[in-house]
Amino acid sequence: MKKTVLVFILVFMSGISLMAQNRLVTEVKKEISGMALSVDNYKNSLKKIYKALENDETKDKAETWWVAGKIQYAIYDKMMANKAVGDKINSTEAGLALIDGYDKLQVALNKDTIIVLDKKGNPVIDKKTRKAKYKTKYSQEIMNKVVSHLIDYSAVAGDFYAAGDWNNAYKAWDIYCNTAKCDWAKKKKVNEPDSVIGYNRFFQGLAAYQNKEYDKAVEQLANARNLGYKKKVLYDTWIDALINQQDTIYLVSVAHEAHDMLGAKDPRYVRILINHYLRAKNYEEANTLLDEVIKSDSIVAEYYDLKGRLAETQEGIDAAMPFYRKAVDLNPDFGMALFDLGNALYSKAIKNDDHRSKDAIRLYNEALPYLEKAHKLMPHNDNVKKVLSRIYYVTGSKKIDEL
Repeated sequence: MKKTVLVFILVFMSGISLMAQNRLVTEVKKEISGMALSVDNYKNSLKKIYKALENDETKDKAETWWVAGKIQYAIYDKMMANKAVGDKINSTEAGLALIDGYDKLQVALNKDTIIVLDKKGNPVIDKKTRKAKYKTKYSQEIMNKVVSHLIDYSAVAGDFYAAGDWNNAYKAWDIYCNTAKCDWAKKKKVNEPDSVIGYNRFFQGLAAYQNKEYDKAVEQLANARNLGYKKKVLYDTWIDALINQQDTIYLVSVAHEAHDMLGAKDPRYVRILINHYLRAKNYEEANTLLDEVIKSDSIVAEYYDLKGRLAETQEGIDAAMPFYRKAVDLNPDFGMALFDLGNALYSKAIKNDDHRSKDAIRLYNEALPYLEKAHKLMPHNDNVKKVLSRIYYVTGSKKIDEL
């Protein structure tokens, strides 16, 4: 008898708990249906609904999450309304409310499934899918809420980015891009063209790059390119991310595409390709590319420096020297060209049997101004320091102590 009473009490208390939590959700729904609620009112309602989100009786119900998400959207909307009339608001707080509201509505969507039962209480099976038929109660309202804030996701992403919050900027742009392409957005005719989505994917990739998440950056920058965004800044960021990833094959592919797309606008693309050709000993392709870019833009010092390196690899120092000199003439402050010319002169000097001969000393002295200037321009370049220290040692210069 005592056991029976105990079981009854437990069942009764469980029912009371369920009723209390359901009543709480209903109470909050009534609260937020008011016409003149303030941000603080909504926040108080949010605190109440969190109890239902954590309670075993209500945390798995779509309605609970729908109400919680709707409150967060209401907080965002009210803050934006306040801003529109001149009130100062916390943009970060508003953005966090919006994306948290979105997250909660996604949970509600996943839980908004009501299995259709026959008269006997068994699931009705769909003949086509052979799965249980289901219907939804809140999904249409949820999706209306989500797509009605499409532009807002991009706006708060920009706010997060400006504040240096790369994680939330990335997330908000992801929400925007995914929502802009979803079927409900198309149905409501608010979907965005690929060009606009590509622009936002670029900034999403940029946020990942700033956060040093190079894999995500590479993925989103590729998505942006595929959607038609092909600006130079995209290729430059994409290349930087791939360099950090040390993905040489992908890097060369992007540099090749950037060069084909933008031509000789940036010697960097050519440098990546030439270094690749040199590593692969594909001298014919390297020469063809350099001759092509020099013909189209004959005043870029780096092209001549690269041509010199190629000539040195194939034919030796004497063949390279005119190209190095041309590079330095075109840009006297180009550190690598200064080093390449100075190093070539040093290499010629040490080919003498007597490293301290008059001819060798003459070459050392000719090389020094180039190498010293290269050192000033590139103080952390170990190769420059190494060659300079050798010349100072051979010539007995006290400057060796300054390196």
